Amino acid sequence: MQLLYVRYLAARPVDEIQCVAQTRRRHRCTSPLLTSDAPAGTWRLMPSTAADGQLALPADVVAVYDLSRLPYAEQLRWRAQRCPQHATTPTAADLAVADFELFDPIRHHAHIHARLPAPARRPGFAGRARQTARS
Repeated sequence: MQLLYVRYLAARPVDEIQCVAQTRRRHRCTSPLLTSDAPAGTWRLMPSTAADGQLALPADVVAVYDLSRLPYAEQLRWRAQRCPQHATTPTAADLAVADFELFDPIRHHAHIHARLPAPARRPGFAGRARQTARS
């Protein structure tokens, strides 16, 4: 993903990234960062540039979840890895460390994909399709 002009590698898929804030019951918040009521990023193919002095990469482009067009506050929320509710509650402690690390195209070459991910199906669509097939 790209936010605040930096590329990061997340520990899990974008739609599974979980808030790191502690709830009132002293558990980790189970809310995802990507919610329907918050602005979302867009998948883009971007140049897979290496740092100066590194060898050229075999792929010319990499699929990146780009958050750079979101408002600055929203990018900070993603970088802090907090859901919209906990982003507005700065007194809530973090129960876990954010799962992002700086993306290095050489070290993380296994995570470079030169095609955009397939669009996700709408929830419930697969269940209706299976039901129709059984009938």
